[in-house]
This record gives sequence, C-alpha cells and structure tokens, in this order.
Amino acid sequence: MKRWVLLLALLSSTAIADTRQFLLGETALDLRAEARACYLGFIKLYEVDYYAGPDASRCVQLSYLRGFSEEALDEATRKVFEQRHGPDVSARYSADLARIGGAYRAVEPGDRYAYCVAPEAGGLLLRDGVAVARLEEPGLAERFLQIWVTSDQPDEGPTWGFGEC
Repeated sequence: MKRWVLLLALLSSTAIADTRQFLLGETALDLRAEARACYLGFIKLYEVDYYAGPDASRCVQLSYLRGFSEEALDEATRKVFEQRHGPDVSARYSADLARIGGAYRAVEPGDRYAYCVAPEAGGLLLRDGVAVARLEEPGLAERFLQIWVTSDQPDEGPTWGFGEC
C-alpha cells in the first residue's frame, strides 16, 4: 500500500517532457515501439506508444484519433479482455472491470489514456496524465495490459493486441 501512495504522489506531478520517455514516478521508461490501431484495417482509432523501464515497469499511452463515449470505451475494454482471457477470467474480474469502466470519460481526438504496470505495485490508469483508477491485484494488472500488448520480448519488442494500419 505504501508503494501505491508513493507512486500516486509521484505521478500527480509527473509530466511527459519528452515523447521518447514516460516518467513513472522517478523511473524514466524508454519508448520501445509505436503503432496505430485501426478497425477493419482503415478506420483509425488511436496511436499507441509503448514504454518500458529497467525495473520491468511498462506503459502504453493511447492518443485518440476519434471520439468515443465512456460507454464505448467500457464495452470495448470488457469485450477485448474477455477475448484475451476467456469468460471465466473475465467473470472473476467483473467487479474490477466495472470499476475501470466507471472511471472512463468520453474522449475526443487528442485525448490520452495511459496504462502502466509497475513491479509489486499493480497497474494504474491515467487520463491526460491524471490517475483515475488503479489495479492492485498483480494478475489483473498484467492481464489488463494485454488488451494492448499481448507479449513483450526484450529483443523483439511488443506483440500488439490490436489490428494495425
């Protein structure tokens, strides 16, 4: 719990000063990969930057290219989470997913959500740099990241969990 309080305090003053790095508390994560997510191969949804740090901290930052309601974000999150992990795992985390869905706010082009996972601290969802939800349980925190990054090989980079364009 103390680590989360420290992480949240540090994040409240965190700013992205350089698009090549993402500051997670006092840890600078380096940009490892970039992609653009599309639906049906041509409908642009968002651009994603993937950052990784020396302590195994990782973040994805989504910069939206079109508007979505909070309901649409919640529905997409639940749908993709269930596709990745199956209905049993999705049901096990349904209360957590509902809480995350309740934290979403509508986005317009240029708005950003970031999701970060730090060792022994769980996960943190940020909206335009402000923490809006945290996932304390490590299993859920890692699974939630797999909505966007299904695996990460240090020498090869991430395997994206979405269609690119």
